[in-house]
Amino acid sequence: MESNQSCLSQINPSYKLIAHIIVMVMLMFIGNPIKTFLFWIAFLLVGLAIGGWTVKYLLKVMVPYCLFFVLVFWMLAAFGKGDNEIWQWAWFRITEESIGNGLTISLRMLAFVTIGLLFTSTTNLHLFMMSLIHQLKVSPKWAYGFLAGFRCIPMFQAELMQLKDAHRIRGYKQRRSWQSFKRYAIPLLTNAIRKSERMAIAMEARGFTGSRDRSYYKTTAITPIDVLYVGLLLLFAISMVFL
Repeated sequence: MESNQSCLSQINPSYKLIAHIIVMVMLMFIGNPIKTFLFWIAFLLVGLAIGGWTVKYLLKVMVPYCLFFVLVFWMLAAFGKGDNEIWQWAWFRITEESIGNGLTISLRMLAFVTIGLLFTSTTNLHLFMMSLIHQLKVSPKWAYGFLAGFRCIPMFQAELMQLKDAHRIRGYKQRRSWQSFKRYAIPLLTNAIRKSERMAIAMEARGFTGSRDRSYYKTTAITPIDVLYVGLLLLFAISMVFL
C-alpha cells in the first residue's frame, strides 16, 4: 500500500480509516438512490480535488466496478419484488421498487469501492502502522508483524513467477489441478517459513521485544488538519442521512 503525494496523504492514517469506516456505516442507512449517487459523486470529487487522482487513473480503476454495477443493478431490478410493474417478459419482472432498490445497492457498492480506494491510494503502509501504535495503542508486535507480512507479499509474487518460469522451461504444462497447486504451494510455504525465521532472528538481534517503551524513527500525531478533515467528512455524511 503506497501513498501518492496528495494533500489527503498528509492526513493521519488511523483517523482517516476510522472516519471512512463510520461514513461507510452511515451510508448503509441511506435508502434513496439519489442521495447514494450524490454520496458517491462527492467522494469522487474529493479524490480528484485533494486525493491526487486523475481522470485517466479513475477510469482505469473504476471501469471494472462499473461493469459489476450494471450486473448488480440488472439482477436486483429484473428479479426484485414490487407492486408497480413497469415491464415483464418471461421470468423478468421490473417494477419501480426493484429499480429503486437496484440503483441504491449498486450505487452503494460503487461508493464503498471509492471510499476504500480513497484510503488505500493516499495512505503509506509504514505510517499507517506507526499511527496504529501511537494513536490507537496497538501492540508493536502486531503492528510490525502486519508490516512484515505486507512487505513479503511482493516477494511471494516474484517467487511464484520464478517457479512458473522454471517449470515452463522444463516443459511442465500448467493444469488447474490439485497436483499443480501442490507443485507451487510447497516451495512457497517452505520459503515463507525460512523468511519468517530469519525476520524473527533479525528483529531479536536488533533488540526488538514488542515493548511500547522504545524509540521510533518516525512518529505520527494529530494535527488540526486531521480534525478538520474528519469533521467535514462526518458532517457531510450526517447531513446526507438526516436531511
